[in-house]
Parts: sequence; C-alpha cells; structure tokens
Amino acid sequence: MNEHKTVIKKFGNTNAIWFQQSKSFLLLEEPAFNVFQLFSDGVETEKITEVCEQKYGHLEGNISQFVDEIIEHIQYYGNPDNLDDISSKSLLSDNIQADSFLPLVNYKIGKKQIAVYYGSEYLKFAIHPLIAHLVTNIQANSAHIVECFEKDDLLVAKYNGKIVEAFSTDKVEYFTGGVRQLMYSILYNRGYNDWMSMLHASGIISNNRAILFSAAAGSGKSTISAILKAKGFGYLSDDFIATDDAGNAFAFPAAISIKEGSIKVLSEYYPELLTNETKTTFIGKSVKYITVFNIFDESEKGTPVEAFVFVKFSKTDKYVFEEVDKKEALQLLLKETWVNPKPEIVTSFFNWVERTPFYKLNYSETSQALDAVNEIFDK
Repeated sequence: MNEHKTVIKKFGNTNAIWFQQSKSFLLLEEPAFNVFQLFSDGVETEKITEVCEQKYGHLEGNISQFVDEIIEHIQYYGNPDNLDDISSKSLLSDNIQADSFLPLVNYKIGKKQIAVYYGSEYLKFAIHPLIAHLVTNIQANSAHIVECFEKDDLLVAKYNGKIVEAFSTDKVEYFTGGVRQLMYSILYNRGYNDWMSMLHASGIISNNRAILFSAAAGSGKSTISAILKAKGFGYLSDDFIATDDAGNAFAFPAAISIKEGSIKVLSEYYPELLTNETKTTFIGKSVKYITVFNIFDESEKGTPVEAFVFVKFSKTDKYVFEEVDKKEALQLLLKETWVNPKPEIVTSFFNWVERTPFYKLNYSETSQALDAVNEIFDK
C-alpha cells in the first residue's frame, strides 16, 4: 500500500485532502479522487489506468497521462521532503542571544502587560506601529517577556527565554505574523500552537456573532470593518484573526491601517484621519491608523463565526452578494491561512468550513455593505 497519512473531507463534488507528511492541502474531484483512492489502496498504476478507462474514458482524452499526472501530485504531497515549512525554528536552540537591544517597550494588552525587547529599529518598525497605542509607562516586572532580534541571517522571536519562532530575514511578514500569534497566545492564556487557524481577515461582531472579511490587498477589507465599527458593530481585528478548534474568532486591539485611497470615505466616520500623520509601513505602503481598544472580559471565550465574506470595494463594479460554494471558498481561504497541522485540528478546521456560510460581496456604496451584513445576521 502507498501509506499517506491524510485527513479527508467531502464538500459537494470536491474532496479536500490534507497530507500530514507535507502539511499541505489538495482539492480533488472525480475522476482524480478515484485515482487517489486506488493509489492509496496500493493498486498498480497500470490497473488504475485500466479502471479509469472503463469508468471515465468518455470524459478524459489521454487516460494514461491523466493518471500519471494525478499520481505525481499525490506522491509530491505525500513526500515529507516537500514540506512547505518556511520556519527555521528547528535549526536553533534556546541559547541563541541578541547582540544588543533597544530600550524596553511595555504594552498593556487587555489585562496583560507584555515587555518587548527589539533588537533593531527595523524590527521595531515592523511590529510596533500597529500596537503603539497600547504602550504603557507603568513599570512592572512583567511575567511576559518577548525578544525580537536578528541573528545569523534569521529573525528570531523568544518568549521568556525560549525560542518561539524564527524565519529568514526575507520573510519579515511571516515573522510579524508569528509575533502577533505569540501576543494572541499570551493574551488568551494559550500555547503558541494551540490555535486552529490564523486567518488573514478583519471582523465585526453583533449579538455575540462574528462576520469575517477577507480580500486581496487594497480591496476594502479594512474599510468595511472600520465603517461597520463606526456604525456600532463590535470589532474583532484588522488583517489577522485567530480561531480556536471550536471555530470561535478572537479579538485583538491592533490599530486599523487605512490606505490613502480610503481616507476620504472613512473621514466621514473618523474625522481625525484628515489630520493624523501619514505613516509608511515596513513594506512601503502609506497608511494612517485608527486606534482600537476592544478587549473586554467577554472577549475571553471568543465569538462564534456567523459567516465569512470575500469582499471587494469598487466604484465601477456592479453590486454582487451571493453565497460561494465550498470549493471556491477553500481555494480562496487556503491561500492565506495558517492551519494548525495536528490531524485532529485539521478535522476541526474542515468541520468549521462545512458549517460556515461563505459569501462574495462586491459593493460600491456603504449602504450595500450594510444591507449584506444585516441580511447575514438576520438569517
């Protein structure tokens, strides 16, 4: 038999397969999934081709080539050498130390005080602006000490003296995501790897139900959440949201970064944007920040997700609000989502996708976005 440790979930005509060896996802429909099943059962390629010619010859032109290509995919994802793991944590020991640090910065996040040592202005510039409003001048012996520094061409994060994460110096965005995940874990008393997923999304809350928004860069993910926040909805986070294995989403008080193209629209709700200083992010984008303080006692258990919306703001596109099938949802979602690679939690993630409605929303007017959100909550 071809031993591939997998987690499989069927969504309509699509089978989502997670390979433990490579920690990767593959979406297959018939007849490709039938090839996967036969190959996994140890059936020889020649026999698989024969079976497929009998069953699917009318659908596929060159069955032999088709079978070979699917088996190549399966072998690739089933090979641990193809593990798409960009983390370099395993290469380091806890003994690694920074050469020097900038002055200590203390942040008050919820009820937690987190002391952060930055090894350079560059790393501080990558992390600090989104949480600058959480700085506290209260000097206390923090139980939570984070070190962020560069060593031997690696970006390193340590928590209370132990390595949490490390990436090569060209993976700054992954590093900042790792630090955000660490702060989430400190805030909610969880292990760094105890989350179900980290979603590239923003989110709002109403009556203890959340709607999450994801979009391509510059397509309005932050804008719609900022508008809905101004309209009285509770606020989860901008750009990065943690979920637990029950599928609950958790709030984080990072500032909302507003790009120049959205300032005119949002200044109606946040007039301070007209006078706030424009900042340049570490990836070169010009933004202004809306500060957020959204951590309360009721935040601790997370918020059930009512729906996930792929959103796009465009003055020229027509209004579209429709449900997205699970195949398309997974294709979009998995591009920018970290899923915990424990098999039982991958199963939880698949179950969360199954029970969560996914929508596409293209809008040009604020009223259209409000109508869509209210329709979701009314359901």
